[in-house]
Amino acid sequence: MIWKYRAVNNPVAKKKWLMYSMYLVIFAIATVAYRISTGLSPGKGIIVLVFFFLVVFLFTVQMLGKERFYYMNGEIYYRPFKTKLDDVESFEVDEENKLIRLKLRKPSIFAVRTLYFDEADEMREAKVFLEKTIRQS
Repeated sequence: MIWKYRAVNNPVAKKKWLMYSMYLVIFAIATVAYRISTGLSPGKGIIVLVFFFLVVFLFTVQMLGKERFYYMNGEIYYRPFKTKLDDVESFEVDEENKLIRLKLRKPSIFAVRTLYFDEADEMREAKVFLEKTIRQS
């Protein structure tokens, strides 16, 4: 089974990317404020900050609009992460936010833990596939 989603169409994924971008902006403001307090001219600091805001804005637009692909067949692939279906203990479906949270037997840093969807039909197909796979294990 293969499906794609765009973060702009999923409320949880959109919030995740917007929060990440906000953290980058806060980090940039703190860094420029520190550099100004240590002797950088305020004019240069403002110019650097404006360019950084532009880069973060373009990064956010790109990440929200980028299509991401998931693939399930023995393993759940979301490049570069993957999770073996045997490691999935159970899962929780959130139909309102169009996502499935996986509970793993062996948690790993590089494991896929959340599956995002654009459409409810694809989510239902993935739910049926996961239920069938977990029952077989």
